[in-house]
Amino acid sequence: MLFIFLFSMGKLEISLGFLIIAALSLVVFGTILVHYPNVDLKNGFYVLLMPLSLITGALLFLSFFPNLGWVFKSAAILFFGLLYYFVSLVDNVFLVVEDREEIIPLYTVATAWSQVIQVVVAIPLFSGIFKLNLNGVIQSILVGFTAFLYVVYQIWSSRYDKDAKNIKVGESALLCFFGTFLVLAAGISVIFVPSEAFLRALLISAVLMFVLSYVASYLRNDINRKMIVQFILIFAVFLALILFFTP
Repeated sequence: MLFIFLFSMGKLEISLGFLIIAALSLVVFGTILVHYPNVDLKNGFYVLLMPLSLITGALLFLSFFPNLGWVFKSAAILFFGLLYYFVSLVDNVFLVVEDREEIIPLYTVATAWSQVIQVVVAIPLFSGIFKLNLNGVIQSILVGFTAFLYVVYQIWSSRYDKDAKNIKVGESALLCFFGTFLVLAAGISVIFVPSEAFLRALLISAVLMFVLSYVASYLRNDINRKMIVQFILIFAVFLALILFFTP
């Protein structure tokens, strides 16, 4: 995090690309070191997904929002550091459960907070993606692909939930593509609205929140009308914000 802070303050004269490669390498090494010996080739993808998403989002957010004051930047970096700690903590719980193949008391708490953490991590990540000099459709595809990975992570983390059903590969793929479709459709629906990247990220993150909640409810056979109505209301609020603040 100190490395990122120095870059954001202009103390390091290196390119964003090199910084991302260096930071990601440090995250991969640090994550493997923290979770050793429970991390291996089978679960390495899941364990690295959230830390890599977090550090990428932090770098993009701080790079594409250069006008933020040093106080706000310092607070943001501290927030990212605390969030990284919680990401590691939640992943560690999942790895312990996987290693023991039995539920521990913290598992239920970890699965609940995991959805919240994924959405929080997605907000700066999506903000950075929407700031990239890319076509709006390409940006939407990137956030849709991110949603696909997050649903994969959600299914993995719920494997040992005693209330969740065991689903086959085909069913898992259907859930992943369903979540991708919703996020992709939401992203494309606002590409022609000249709104701020951060507001677009909030809207898409709200859709991601619904997707993750839907997947968790599906696995527990607990999908209900109340959840869908709540999502529609939340989506309407964020969409109204985008339209209201349109130049």
